[in-house]
Amino acid sequence: MLPTKYRLVKMKDFEILMKEGRFVNGNFLNAKIWKIEPDKYPRRKYTVDDLHIGFAVGLGVSKKAVVRNRVKRQLREIVRLLLKDEKIKHGYHVLVMAKKEIVGKEYNEIKTETEILLKRCGLL
Repeated sequence: MLPTKYRLVKMKDFEILMKEGRFVNGNFLNAKIWKIEPDKYPRRKYTVDDLHIGFAVGLGVSKKAVVRNRVKRQLREIVRLLLKDEKIKHGYHVLVMAKKEIVGKEYNEIKTETEILLKRCGLL
């Protein structure tokens, strides 16, 4: 399970990320990334050592909640292992969004795509 200090959960954080961040596209994953600027939002008390990651798997991926939740669990586990090995840079807010092409992919394929996407974001 992804540690709570790395989770992107607050609605205001999502709003800032969507407003300020930039998109990075992959084959079956997209990412929205924002390099934290503590001076821009002083009331949020961000630091350059923060790292918050969120996952979005919408109804467009699958109508079945079981499928969507499985994809989210796999993505969380991949990111958790990368964090455990201290491979991901800090100082960012990241939202990983799944496309419908992810359904039916094996864990190793999703892991490879996630690593490629994070490299394109400049986090690995």
